[in-house]
Amino acid sequence: MKKRKGAGQETVGPQAAGADPQPIPRPLPVSTAPNALTERVKELNCLYGISNLVEIQDVSLPWILTRAVELIPAALQYPEKACARIRLDNHEYRSANFKRTRWGRNTKIMLDGRHVGDLDVFYVEAVCPDEGGLFLEEESQLLRAISERLSRVLWMKLSEEALKESEERYRVLMEQVTDGVCLVQNLMFCYVNPAFCRMFSIPSPEAMINQSVRNVTAGDGEDIMRMYHSCTDTGCEQKLENVFRLTRPEKNVWIQASHTPISFKGKPALLSTFNDVTEIKEQQVVAQHLAAQLNDENRLLRSSLKDRYRFGDIIGRSPLMQEVFELILKAAVSDASVAVFGESGSGKELVAQSIHEHSPRKNRNFVAVNCGAVQESLFEREFFGHRKGAFSGAHADSAGYLDLADHGTLFLDEVSELTVGMQAKLLRAIEGGGFRPLGSTETRYPDLRIISASNVSLSEKVSRGQMRNDFFYRLQVIQIQLPPLRRRKQDIPLLVDHFIDSISPSAGKIPGHVMDRLLEYDWPGNVRELKNVIQRYLTLGRLEFLAPGTNGSAIPAESDLRLDRALRQLEESLITQALQQAEGNRTRAAALLGISRRALFRKKPSGV
Repeated sequence: MKKRKGAGQETVGPQAAGADPQPIPRPLPVSTAPNALTERVKELNCLYGISNLVEIQDVSLPWILTRAVELIPAALQYPEKACARIRLDNHEYRSANFKRTRWGRNTKIMLDGRHVGDLDVFYVEAVCPDEGGLFLEEESQLLRAISERLSRVLWMKLSEEALKESEERYRVLMEQVTDGVCLVQNLMFCYVNPAFCRMFSIPSPEAMINQSVRNVTAGDGEDIMRMYHSCTDTGCEQKLENVFRLTRPEKNVWIQASHTPISFKGKPALLSTFNDVTEIKEQQVVAQHLAAQLNDENRLLRSSLKDRYRFGDIIGRSPLMQEVFELILKAAVSDASVAVFGESGSGKELVAQSIHEHSPRKNRNFVAVNCGAVQESLFEREFFGHRKGAFSGAHADSAGYLDLADHGTLFLDEVSELTVGMQAKLLRAIEGGGFRPLGSTETRYPDLRIISASNVSLSEKVSRGQMRNDFFYRLQVIQIQLPPLRRRKQDIPLLVDHFIDSISPSAGKIPGHVMDRLLEYDWPGNVRELKNVIQRYLTLGRLEFLAPGTNGSAIPAESDLRLDRALRQLEESLITQALQQAEGNRTRAAALLGISRRALFRKKPSGV
């Protein structure tokens, strides 16, 4: 039986001081009990009916609300004269015979503290003389309960729609991206996208589902298993990234595989992506090739600040030598013939070696030939080589200079000493006519680069008929003129430090008055003479110039003023030279010095 607000309660019996009165329910009249039970059943049927609608799978929110609004009138006192309306989500749902009258009750539908809709019930006609008792308190509570139930229905459906929308977006994304995507759990494929199938020649995503990563039979299974080789049964503890090279009939491809540990349905899983980075790899190869070329062309520019006045074994800070360095760099990246001019001892062979060592031929032979020592009668034998039995004493094949320098560099020192006849034979061989080793019928065509050196003017040799015009022009593509040491005296301190470090590192700096004398001298023997003077100074303890035309003047070193220091310096210098001649063998060095090995260890100079 439904009770009006405040009815059906009274307080009886003694009460403790300060205690609240205890209500005792009045017994229901026997005649009204069945009606009360019936009303309660109607209320429960309404709530359960709405709940059952929600539990039906794959139904829409409008479908639920359309049916829910029909259940509400049956739960009121006078269902045959009641109607209802639900306004929710900008839509309105009405029960049959809906009519808005003045006999109504409104209940707001709230979601997360926001007013999102309304539940309205009406009686289509007056059903009770006392309009204040049209809607009982229990009915108001029922309407609030229905409102709360509808609010939860709205929240659930909105969540389902958001989830479906998110899943659909993810599905569309995974199907459209060019990267392969896989989901692996318990080492079994749970999901693969179409891009993965295309990448590894798999007929369809379904062919991979429930396959083990350890036994892939579809498509390029071996490549796939190799990419999962580092993944254990428990998945990866951290993200793994690797680039794999895959062999394909048309060309090799590179795939970047990235395995990320995630949680899927409350259990560890692996989300993997596969990206084709072939184009990037090919660009890297091209970039590395270009970088190697730039490295060869700009080796000097990329050297350290400490070595900014060095080019290989050539040292010079003067503007004249900086120009030489620039010419060497330009000549190195070219394959043209180079002619190096300079006085004797100026370092022409060092320039030729630097050009070779900075050129694309640096990994091949550098063959130096002293043309002044080549006899014309032996020219072909030495330059072209011979075969076994070609002449008396030819007991085995022997390669000539051209064969030794094939794909490398042939350095012709003092090239002006070659006779016209030798020039003609050599020119034919290097200009495309080839050559035949003595005793051979096979014509060989050498691929070599010519660098020549001379301390005299070749143009004067041509004018005097001592050099062929065509041979002259074959050698003169790039010219490098080395300045004599007397024209670049500011390089002398650097050269002196270099020679001291290489001959006797413990000797230290030379006195200032000795350096002044070195700077005043004209050095007719150039850098070679300077090296000999420094070595003599470190050995004998005095500065001597022995060039022709000099009086052999000597300047005592500052260390000569102290006999003990001079003797110690001379001893260290001799030990250093002995070790150099013995190639580091201390027993042989001790023998050269005439002392025992134990004495050598006691006297060993610092830094050796």
